[in-house]
Amino acid sequence: MDNSTKYVLLIALALLVLLPGKAEAFGAGNIASISAIEGKNWRHGDIEDMLATVACLKGHKWKSMMIKRVYFGNWLRDYSQAVDTATLSKVQGETIRILVWVLSFMSFGYATGEFEVTADRLGVYRPEEHIDNPKDYADNVDARKFDPRLRGPVSEAELAIDYQTGMKNYIANEQGGWATSAGYIKFSFSRAIHYGRLYTHGGSGDRNNEDHLAEALRCLGQGLHCLEDFGAHTNYTELALRELGYHNVFPHTGVQTQINLHGKQVFPLVTGTFGGVDFFHSVLGEATDHFTQTQVDESELAQMNATLQNATCDNKTKRGGEGSDPTSSLCSALGQIPGTGGLVQEALRLKASSDEQAAANSRSGYSSSRAEPSFDAPPGSVGGPPGPDIPGTNTDPATIVPKIYPILEFRDKVVKSISAIISKIPGLEKLIETITERVTIFVFALLAPFIMPIINTASKQLKEGSSAVVESAAKHQFEVWTNPQSTDPTHSMLSKDHFSNILNQPAGQVAVAILQYVAPRVIYAWDHTDVPVDQVLNDCISVFHHPAIRNQNNEAHRNMFAVVEKWAHSYRGQNLNDILSSESVKAGKNHLASNDHSSGKSAMKSNTKTNLSWDIIH
Repeated sequence: MDNSTKYVLLIALALLVLLPGKAEAFGAGNIASISAIEGKNWRHGDIEDMLATVACLKGHKWKSMMIKRVYFGNWLRDYSQAVDTATLSKVQGETIRILVWVLSFMSFGYATGEFEVTADRLGVYRPEEHIDNPKDYADNVDARKFDPRLRGPVSEAELAIDYQTGMKNYIANEQGGWATSAGYIKFSFSRAIHYGRLYTHGGSGDRNNEDHLAEALRCLGQGLHCLEDFGAHTNYTELALRELGYHNVFPHTGVQTQINLHGKQVFPLVTGTFGGVDFFHSVLGEATDHFTQTQVDESELAQMNATLQNATCDNKTKRGGEGSDPTSSLCSALGQIPGTGGLVQEALRLKASSDEQAAANSRSGYSSSRAEPSFDAPPGSVGGPPGPDIPGTNTDPATIVPKIYPILEFRDKVVKSISAIISKIPGLEKLIETITERVTIFVFALLAPFIMPIINTASKQLKEGSSAVVESAAKHQFEVWTNPQSTDPTHSMLSKDHFSNILNQPAGQVAVAILQYVAPRVIYAWDHTDVPVDQVLNDCISVFHHPAIRNQNNEAHRNMFAVVEKWAHSYRGQNLNDILSSESVKAGKNHLASNDHSSGKSAMKSNTKTNLSWDIIH
């Protein structure tokens, strides 16, 4: 990614946390919809629909909590992109983790236990986890000085075409010693199988241990994230259409890049380079196809701060008809349920801690009007801002975590406790919804003094940073048109994530075919320890292939190509050779305003659940 502008990702995360224009203000049972990401990217947001079409563990069904655990692993890979060089040059990684942690709570409704966003689970941005083209990553300097988990400088060999497979080396060529997406898939699924087998066949303390199942599902989710990206982040769909006779479809590489692949003259299979504009395009939808300036209305920033202020315990709210502050409103509801006196006392203690933080913010002279300079190194190091504090504050993120953890844990504790109590007392079921809503309001009110300094400091640079991202990235967007030998398109131009893209539906159907091929194999291996792990892993990475040399004996290859063929034959719009031509794509005419979210979902729901034995799978 563009090293000079990556900080905008952190700012974007901060805005997502409490930007009122994107949220239905703390509605009960509506936590997932608060996240601005939900629904933006059909592949990952609708994974629940896809998992419902495949077999589950023996004796299990795909319940909502199991699906949430899978999606949590999937979701974390999107937000690992915020932990990269430019963000780490501004603030500590722990600060970024806190923002993502709060955002995760908004998306999943849980924030502790298997849903805690730890540093290990969040990780850092690694191009291979998303099949991203690593060209010019970190402006070709060694990013490991910011975090040893980041990748080192990119070699030209990684970016070359593998003439045996027709794909870029960084996708699946494991002979060169560089990081590959195939290697990441193997790591994720081997870990999923390890913990899955501990859960199903482990010894005392391991078998039926829910922690093992949660970890197996999370690792399954992170591997699926990468594989699901193959349909939308590569030019597979375009190359498949060319195989079907649509020879004028633009392959997203230069006109002189054809190769001889097993006797066929074809364009290579590639993915896009991923910069700051591409993050907005892929995840936030902030960038436009013409790279106009990314703008944030000043009134929106004012509203964001007003929302935070209104969420604090000192402000009155009319929610729930009580006309009282969030603490009194919650305590009043809890008071109607026997055995919750301890929860009421804990709520009061947490409120006192939040009030202390608000007072500390005031005493430290924290001001949202401060503008912070840019730095070339992590906080606390040579060339970096004074550490370990968050720039513009006297707050060390290491001291924030132990303070906000009890707040997040409290929400989980309340919901679990009242559910257990109410289930035994007829007539109190309606209180669950009331208390869930009020405890959510209460939690955000208490979190506000801890996260407002981060958000206010970051938002100061949003306009300036966004403009820099756009200006820096725009000149690279058309390289595959201006350089006839280029095989490095940008993610924004190539990806089919958004529903306006005419190829969103077939790319989504390709992702469904991939999941239905892969997920049953991994899960089957949890139940059947006699199945060799390498056999499962090799089956899974066989998904990565060029459609010109597809293997008709491979179920994934057949099904992936078949869904593109079926879509093309049923398409009733403008001629595909015209609307997907080089000039049409360059002008953005491959995006149609009439396309919506329904296309991806309908593709997933059309599939039926199957129960597979290993012989049938293999």
